[in-house]
Amino acid sequence: MELQNIYHLYRRAAFGISPSEANKLVSLTREEVVDNLLADSEKVTPLTIDLPDYEAFFKRKPLGRRKELQKIIRKNAPKHLDYNKAWLKRLCEPTEALNERMTLFWINHFVCRDQVIYFAVQYYNLLRTNALGNFKDFIKQVGKAPSMMKYLNTNTNSKDHPNENFARELLELFTVGEGQYSEKDIKEAARAFTGYGSKLDGSFILRQMHHDFGTKEFMGWTANLDGDDIVNIICSKRKCAQFISGKLYAYFVNSSLNDAHIDEMTDVFYEDYDIKKLMRFMLTSDWFYAPENLGAKIKSPVDLLTSIYRVVPFNFEKPRQQLFVQRLLGQALMEPPNVAGWPGGRHWINTNTLMVRLKLPSVFLGNGLVPSDSPQYAYMERGSFGDRLSVNENWKAFDAEYGSLDEQELIVALCAGKLEVGTLRMLEQGVGYSRRELSLQLMSTPEFQLT
Repeated sequence: MELQNIYHLYRRAAFGISPSEANKLVSLTREEVVDNLLADSEKVTPLTIDLPDYEAFFKRKPLGRRKELQKIIRKNAPKHLDYNKAWLKRLCEPTEALNERMTLFWINHFVCRDQVIYFAVQYYNLLRTNALGNFKDFIKQVGKAPSMMKYLNTNTNSKDHPNENFARELLELFTVGEGQYSEKDIKEAARAFTGYGSKLDGSFILRQMHHDFGTKEFMGWTANLDGDDIVNIICSKRKCAQFISGKLYAYFVNSSLNDAHIDEMTDVFYEDYDIKKLMRFMLTSDWFYAPENLGAKIKSPVDLLTSIYRVVPFNFEKPRQQLFVQRLLGQALMEPPNVAGWPGGRHWINTNTLMVRLKLPSVFLGNGLVPSDSPQYAYMERGSFGDRLSVNENWKAFDAEYGSLDEQELIVALCAGKLEVGTLRMLEQGVGYSRRELSLQLMSTPEFQLT
């Protein structure tokens, strides 16, 4: 497999790859490299943090002690920062890289936000566990997750007062997209999801007294349908497989959709909704590596942070600054803007974020200043504009991986696609740059913003 294609694959389907690891894969076929990537994600490791208060509470098997639980929830609110830190660390040093990449995709598809850290961790690990599994089973589990039930009000959905929030988003955002269903379909689906609830520990229960056991008419079916039946009917529609294939194509291949390629993906996915099989098909297809798809996507803020880390490992001395940087760039883990998620693509770039993005490598690695007068920063850190971020960088790790590369090898390893004229002129003027200086210059270019 060609070296440039290896870098492309690992930028899109993982979080980058070191030059030494990439060179080991050159002798393998494309299928072998992709299969290795899939094999590394065969085992799924949940991401957890210590939550001793919750563990002790649920170990006692409490029945109605909601007031006690509320105290624990308030006390553990700061734990969201701990999970954010642990999550970014895993993305920077992934062992199950494709699965973690898929988890990032799903958090922006099955969008949910929960202020209770115990249930938030539970939800994100549900996404992690199902990220490469069966899509049909995946949706059913998402609908029964306490975080999602609370976020879209399924936990207040009863036969006397049906709540349509989850049913609407299930159809519009999660499965088939706008124009593929009627208002009656939403109302009937909402009836099927009545009675959904959970125990204090988050385990699912169907509240029989609140569930509508009557006949529903949904997408041409008439029967006593429940929530799982609704999902089965939706997935029987080819449009569902096509909708998800299009979302995956936009995320992994190109924001400009190619209908012929998506149809190929749909044919594979519609057979059994096996996400892993679909990903293998996509990642081994010739068009995935076509020149028009190389460097065609703008890195998300999380991708930008991880790509810098993969070149020169760094860590924040103050975890709150890590969260500040994510918010400044427009994507904080666990903080989606709304049920539609982050729009991505060109929306990542505006006059403010572009300046921050281009400055970020020198801020992290060259003791640069924070390029923001954000009052939020002053509040969080009790500092003022111009304060330096407390970042420790590991240039020795860079030297070991990148120090012996020539200029062209360094460019291929760091930047996707071809360099623009302005960047080439900058490199010409930088004769005598050390590898550290050259890499810092490359990471501060528009080309480094692309993947």
